[in-house]
Amino acid sequence: MLNLKKLVAWLSGTDQPKRPSTDDSEERRRFQRLQLDNCFLSIDDSDSFPVTNLSYGGFRVDLSGWKDLKTLQPGDSILCNLKMQNTQINCRVTARNISKTIIGCAFSELTQAQSNAVTEFIKPRILGHSLREIDTAKLKNDDPKLRMRWFQGDDSTQIFFWQTVDGENVMQEFYFLDYFISWNKASGGLQTGKIKTESRSNFGRISPDSVAFFHIPPYKALKLGQTILECSKLPPEARDNLLSEIIGEEKRLFHRFIVKNSAITFVADNSCQVFPLLNISMNGMALLKPEEASINTEHPLRGVLKTGDTDIKIIFKPAYFHETMLGGGLQTIDQKDLIRLEEFLAPRLLAQYLEEVPAPVEPPAFAPLGARTYLYTGLHNTHILSLIDTGASLLRGRIAFMDRAITCRRGNITEYRCPEGLIFPGDWELDSAVAQPIEKVEEIALQICREMIANAELAPEVKQAWEKAFLGKP
Repeated sequence: MLNLKKLVAWLSGTDQPKRPSTDDSEERRRFQRLQLDNCFLSIDDSDSFPVTNLSYGGFRVDLSGWKDLKTLQPGDSILCNLKMQNTQINCRVTARNISKTIIGCAFSELTQAQSNAVTEFIKPRILGHSLREIDTAKLKNDDPKLRMRWFQGDDSTQIFFWQTVDGENVMQEFYFLDYFISWNKASGGLQTGKIKTESRSNFGRISPDSVAFFHIPPYKALKLGQTILECSKLPPEARDNLLSEIIGEEKRLFHRFIVKNSAITFVADNSCQVFPLLNISMNGMALLKPEEASINTEHPLRGVLKTGDTDIKIIFKPAYFHETMLGGGLQTIDQKDLIRLEEFLAPRLLAQYLEEVPAPVEPPAFAPLGARTYLYTGLHNTHILSLIDTGASLLRGRIAFMDRAITCRRGNITEYRCPEGLIFPGDWELDSAVAQPIEKVEEIALQICREMIANAELAPEVKQAWEKAFLGKP
C-alpha cells in the first residue's frame, strides 16, 4: 500500500548523500573518463561489482569474485545491469582489456535512451572537471572597485564572480547547459533562468535581458549546477558559496508548494477574514495579508485551510511579517488533518517541478503517423511520458513517482511497483527486472496522478488526453 509519510519523506530527499566523482589525471583517451566511487555493475543477478571509471564509450570494472571470470576472453559479450547513482540501464558490453580481475568494457548495442542516460550522467561531471581560471583582461569589469575572476570550461560553461579588496564575495554568475544562475549578496538568494536561443554564446557575459528567468527554479537546473560544482576543482572562494546557495535552494524545493492562485485560503476561527496562501509546506506557510486585515501576530491562531473540497484544521504560529506577507509555523490538529495535508501537498510538490525536456528520439514502433511524444521530468525519478495521436487521444503513457509507475495503454491502466525506484524516463517498455505489475491499481495512487495532471504545467493536449482517456476529472 502506498505510504504517504514515505512519499513525503522521499520528496524531502532521503537518498544517501552522493559523493562527487573525481578525476586526478589528464585523460588522453578517445573518450574522457571519470574516476568514480558510486557506480556498480551486476551480471545475472550476481552481487554488485564496483565500476571505477566511466566514459561515453565504456567503463572499467573490478569483477573479483564473479563465477565466470576465469573463462572470460577479450571480445566476449556480457549482458549486465549498470547502476549510475539513481539511474540504471540493462545493456550489453564487450570485454576489451583483461588484467587479472580488472576488465575494460566497451558499450555495444546501446539504444538511444540508454545512450542518453549515460550522457546525462557523464556530461555535467566532465563540465565540472573542465573549469579553469581565465585571464579577465579581455572582459570589461563594470565595477573597477571590485576584482572580477572568470572560470571557463567545455560547452560554454562559465563562472564569473566579484570580490572586494578584502576577498569577500559580492556577486556570482554561473552559465551551464543554457541555464543561468546568479547570486548577489545585496539582494540575497538565487536567480535562475534559461538563456534565450538567440543570445547563446561561447564567450563572455550576457545581458540579463537575454535570460528568461524562472518564477520557481527548476529542479533539473539546480541539480545539474550542483553536480558541475561538486565535480570541479575550483578554489573554495569560487565554489563553496555558490554551491551552498544552490543546495539550500534545492532543499527548499522539496518542502514548499508555491500557490499560484487565490483559491487556497486560511480562515481564522471566530473571524470572517480570509487570507490567501502564498506558499505552504508540511511545517509552515506564508499568507497574503490584505492591507485592511488585522491580525494578532503574538499568539497562535486556530483556523481552517480551505483547499477546494477539503478543509484542514490547523494551528498557525506567526513568526515573521514582511510588507503584506505573514509567515510562520503550521501544525495540524489531529492525525486525520495531517493525512489530509499530506494528500494535498504530495502530488502538488510532484507536479510543481515538472519541466518539459526533449522527448525520446526513437518513437515507439507502434506510433502512428503524426503522433507526438511529450516528456516531462521532475524531482528524483518523477516523470510523465505521453504519446498523443492526431485526435488528441492518449495512445500510451506513464506517470512515475517514488517507487510507483502508472501506465496507460489505450485506456487500460496498470500499476507497477519499482523497489529500486529507477525507471529511465525515455524507455517505453518497463524492464521486468525493475518493475513488477500489481493485481489491482490503488485508488490513492490514481488520485495522486489526477492531482499531478491537474496541477502541472503541461501542454494542453497532454493534460486533456490524460483527463479524457485515463484519469478523468476527480
